[in-house]
Amino acid sequence: MPSCRHPLANPKGGISLKDEGGIVPGAVKDIVAKITNKIIKGDFSDILKTPAPAYVHIERTYVEGAAADLIWSSKYLTRAAEAVDPIERLKLVTTSYLAGNHISPSDC
Repeated sequence: MPSCRHPLANPKGGISLKDEGGIVPGAVKDIVAKITNKIIKGDFSDILKTPAPAYVHIERTYVEGAAADLIWSSKYLTRAAEAVDPIERLKLVTTSYLAGNHISPSDC
């Protein structure tokens, strides 16, 4: 039977994250520089709101992410609306939510 494991799956569990492009040290330097500038200017009010550099985020827009979350809604929510039994309706709504939030190896 073929394995459906993610290519970065660690045999002991979890995912082995690799920073092949050295992005993490650069991102830390950028964030530290932003925080340092705020401290020098005396702007302590929103240090915790310091944004991460854009290049460390996933290369997908918010709309693409929302669409991926809702892709199963039409299948399960339509059936839930037609269901007469409230327990069956609850199962279908829950299934729609879980299906949309499930991360498969192809999503990564």
